[in-house]
Amino acid sequence: MNGFPKRTDTHIKETDSWKILRNNIPSEWLIREVSERDYGIDCYIELVNTDKEVTGDLLSGQLKGTERLDWLVGDDGTKEATFSGIKAETIHYWMNLPVPVFLFVADLTERTLYFAPVKQQVRRQYRNYLNQKSISFSLSHDCNFSPGADLCRFLAAYFLEKSHNTFVSALRTLFVHWDRYLEFIQYMQGLDLFLGAEPEQELMFLHIYLTLQTLSTLLAIDWPLESLADIIKKDRETWKDPYYMFHYQTFTDILPTIESKFFQIIQKTRDRITRTEKEYWKRTDLILYRAAERLEYLKPGYTA
Repeated sequence: MNGFPKRTDTHIKETDSWKILRNNIPSEWLIREVSERDYGIDCYIELVNTDKEVTGDLLSGQLKGTERLDWLVGDDGTKEATFSGIKAETIHYWMNLPVPVFLFVADLTERTLYFAPVKQQVRRQYRNYLNQKSISFSLSHDCNFSPGADLCRFLAAYFLEKSHNTFVSALRTLFVHWDRYLEFIQYMQGLDLFLGAEPEQELMFLHIYLTLQTLSTLLAIDWPLESLADIIKKDRETWKDPYYMFHYQTFTDILPTIESKFFQIIQKTRDRITRTEKEYWKRTDLILYRAAERLEYLKPGYTA
């Protein structure tokens, strides 16, 4: 008598991994499994916001399962694990997808789902990606979807990657105009406080504020200033002058903080492009890399 079909350990592990993903991902999110042949993506996940709105925030995911992750504890108490064996051609496919990509790893013993933002990690080890047949990804014990876990880590990683093109565009703007920015920031402090700003000065202030605010957000730099709407409202309440959006008093109050943020942004972008992600930027955007490299001297205390 012939025997019966048997489920392989691989199939059992795959099914178990899917159970963990579905049990850990927020129930309101939409998970769409990919039924076509596996080219490196197992599912698409559409995020749903706190108002239960489906806004088109989409990501691609590759799901892997392992019996138990081997965590290494650092000097600061953080726990890190490594997931190895992702083929270079799979990563090349991921890097060309127009949406953020996440590697999800299900710990079958712990019953917890961990995540790694793919493109961010590839940019940090770009040489390995170009020269090796496979590379490894780092997992943080804090980056998980366990019950009660803080989703802010995942959402921050998602929106940071989604905004990558915005980051590059804002950075190009800053590198082209940094000297005009700094000249304006430093010159417009301490003028006759009661005078209203000229239209071109108001436009320049708005341009600088919005560019630096965008970069601060994408670089996780604190932006302590009020919104532009609140700044304009406060100026008009102070001066009772509907003709001007800004008076020099407002510039004098705000620009010292903007100057401090200007130098923080320059330093953090320079470190990212010429150090942390050096190989990536040298190979994909050499002009931007060289622009960042040339600003090594631009530090607090520099006068335009």
